[in-house]
Amino acid sequence: MRALRFHGPGDLRLEDVPRPEAGPGDVLVQIEVALTDGTDLKTYRRGHPVLLEELPSPFGHEFCGIDTATGKRVVAANSAAGDERGEPIELLNGAYAEFLLVPAAIAQTNLLRVPTHLQPEVAAMVEPLACCLRGVERAGLEQGDRVAILGAGPIGLMLSACVADAGGLPEVVGGRAERRALVPAFGGTSGDGGGADVVIEAAGTAEAWEQALELVGPGGTVVYFGGREAGTELRVDSYRLHYEELTLRGAFHHAPRHVRAALAFLASGAYPWQRLITHYVRLEEVAGLLAHPPVDYLKAAVIP
Repeated sequence: MRALRFHGPGDLRLEDVPRPEAGPGDVLVQIEVALTDGTDLKTYRRGHPVLLEELPSPFGHEFCGIDTATGKRVVAANSAAGDERGEPIELLNGAYAEFLLVPAAIAQTNLLRVPTHLQPEVAAMVEPLACCLRGVERAGLEQGDRVAILGAGPIGLMLSACVADAGGLPEVVGGRAERRALVPAFGGTSGDGGGADVVIEAAGTAEAWEQALELVGPGGTVVYFGGREAGTELRVDSYRLHYEELTLRGAFHHAPRHVRAALAFLASGAYPWQRLITHYVRLEEVAGLLAHPPVDYLKAAVIP
C-alpha cells in the first residue's frame, strides 16, 4: 500500500509499505479521508517531541474510514488515554495512507461508528474537537464568562464553538481577515480580549503564550492549549500571579468522554464544520501543501 512517512523536518516521502495485518482485537481501517492540522504542519517543519518517537515514522492522525471486517464507517481517536496523565501516551499515527491499523487498546476505547448522515471529512474532525472540549473543560468557565481565544485557525474556531456551547462568550483575537469572517459562524465575536475572565492560547507561539498572560483579567484563568518545544520558558509577572490570583493551566489531548462528545457535536450540525476544510489533495500533494500552505488554507482533506 502507499503511505506517507516522515523522515525528518521537511522530509515527507510517499512510499510503498506492507499492508498491516490485524491481530486479536485490532481493527484494520481503509482510509476514506485524512485531515491535515496545525500539529502536522508544525511537525513537518520541526519534528515533534511526543508524536513521533522514531524515524522514519508514519504520519497523520485525523481520519475516517471503513472497518474492513464489518464494512462500517468508523472514526478513531489517536490514543486510548484516560484522564490520568502520569504515564506517557502512546499515540497512533499513519492516517496518510491507504490503510491504518487501529490497535486493540484504541479500538476497544475510542473507535466509534459514524452516523450515516455525517460526511466522512467532518467525522474525521473528532480528534481535534475532542481536544478542544477538554481544553474548555480545563478552563472551568462559568455561564457568561468572557473567553478570549488566541488564534483564529481551525482549532481557534472549534474552541469558539465549544465555549459558546458551554455558555461562555467567545472572543477570538487576531487572525487574518478571511479567518475572522468565519468567527460568527462558530459562535464568537472578534475583539482584543483584554480583561477576559478566561484566556485560551491556541496559537502555540511564544508571543501568544505571553499575550495570554497580558490579556487575562484579575482572578482569571489562562489555558495553554497550543504546545511548544521542550525547553522553552515563559516569563510570568509574579505580582499579578500572586496578588490577582491568576490560574495557569495546560490542556493536552483528550479522554474517551471527550471523543464521544465530539462525535455527537459534529453529528448535531450545530456549526458549519465543513467550512473548516478549504482544500482537497492526494497523498502525493501533502508535502507541497505543508511546505507552502496557501493563504486561504485552514484544513485539507487528504484522499488516498
